Amino acid sequence: MSVKIRILTSANRTMQRAGFLKLLAAQTARIETSNLKTMGKQCVETLMKRVRVTPPYSESVRDYVRIRLMDRLYHDLRKVVLNDNGSATPVSLELQDLYLSDTKLPSSTGKLVEADWRRYPYLAVNLDLIKPGTYSILTRALALLAVTPKEELAAFDQYDPKYNPLQISAEQATVLLYCFIDNDAEIIYRLFQSLVEIKKETFDERMAGDLLPEIIGKSIKSFRNAALPIEDRERLEVLEKIAGNIAEWKGKPYTGSGSREEFIRVRLEPYCDLGLFTKPDRHRFSYRVTPELRKLMTNWYDLEATDDFLETRFFTTVGGLNRLRVREATDEEAKTALLAAGHSLKSTLGYSPITDVGLIAGIRLLFQHKRVLELSRTRTLLRAWQKQDQTVVRFTVDRMGALAYVKFIPGPTSGAAKGS
Repeated sequence: MSVKIRILTSANRTMQRAGFLKLLAAQTARIETSNLKTMGKQCVETLMKRVRVTPPYSESVRDYVRIRLMDRLYHDLRKVVLNDNGSATPVSLELQDLYLSDTKLPSSTGKLVEADWRRYPYLAVNLDLIKPGTYSILTRALALLAVTPKEELAAFDQYDPKYNPLQISAEQATVLLYCFIDNDAEIIYRLFQSLVEIKKETFDERMAGDLLPEIIGKSIKSFRNAALPIEDRERLEVLEKIAGNIAEWKGKPYTGSGSREEFIRVRLEPYCDLGLFTKPDRHRFSYRVTPELRKLMTNWYDLEATDDFLETRFFTTVGGLNRLRVREATDEEAKTALLAAGHSLKSTLGYSPITDVGLIAGIRLLFQHKRVLELSRTRTLLRAWQKQDQTVVRFTVDRMGALAYVKFIPGPTSGAAKGS
C-alpha cells in the first residue's frame, strides 16, 4: 500500500500570503498547459503592476511604506509619501503593495519580488492545486475558484479597494486548510502542538524555526521502515539535509533570511490568513496562538489519525472554528449539494475527484445552510445512490478499490429528491 509523505517539497522562499494562490489558480485556469517560467513571471508581473496614487496618502499606506519599503530602490517614493505636507505629488505603487497595506489583512509581509519568480508556483504545486510538469490546473484549484467571487479575481487585474483579493474568506480558508493538512501534516501537526504548549503569550519565527530540525527528524524517522519509491526516499534525504542546515542556525543572531526563517514562514504566515495565528504587529514576524488553533488541535488529536480527521471530523471542526451552530445534513440536502458541486467541477469527460466534489458540497452546506456533510459520508452516500440509480450517479475506483471519481448524468432523473 502506498504511503503519502505529507511534507511540502519546496518550502524555502515561497509565497507567504495565501491570497496569492487564488491568482495562480485563476491564471492556470485560463490555459491548458504552461511552464514554470510563464507561470512564475506572469504572477509576479501581475502583482507588480503600477497603480497611480494621489495624496493625501492614507495612514495605512504611510505605515506600510515606512516599515516595509526600506530598500534604496524606494528612496524617492518614501520621500514623497512620508514627507507629505499637503503636497500634490502623486506616486506609483505596486498593486500588491496597496493590497498588503490594507489593515484588514492580518499581516503585511510577503511582497513578491521579480528575482524569485521561479520559486512562487511551487506552493500551489505542493498543495495539489497545480499539476507538476505541465503546470495545468487541478480540480482542487477549481474548488478554490468556486468559492472565490469574480470581483476578487478582477481585482488582480485592476486595483479595487472594495475587493482585496489577498483577504481570505471562511470558505476559501476551508479549502486551503484542507490542502495544507493533506500535504504538510507531518510538519504542521508537530509544530502546532509545540506552539500551543508555549507558555509565553507570543513567539517569533526564530523560536518556531528552532523547532524544525527535531520535527523534520521525527518525520523522517517515521518513514524509515516504509516501502517507499526511490523519489520519496530522495525527498527524505533532501529533508534531512535541510534539517541540518536549519540546525546550524540555532543560537545564531536573527537575520530574517536564513534557512530557519525561510522554511518556517510558510508554516506560519499563511495560517495568519486562515485565522490560526494573529500578529501583535502586522509588519513583524511575531505571533500569537488563537483559540481557533487550539480547537483545531483538540479535534485533530493524533498525527496518525490525520486521514480519519479529514474524512470524519473536518467539517465539524471547521464549523466550530467559525462558531456555527450546525447539524448533520439530510440525505436530500447532501444529494442536492453534491449534484451542484459535481456540475461545478466536472471535466470534459464528466468525472470529478470525489474528494473535491465533497469539499465544495461540504463548504456550501456549512456556510450557506449550517449543515455538516463529512467526506466519509459523501462516499457512503454516493455508493448507495449509485446502487439505487445508476442512471444518475457513476463513479470509478482506484487500484485499492476506493471511490475516486464521480460523474452525475444530466437529465430529468438526476434530481436529488429521486430516491431520497
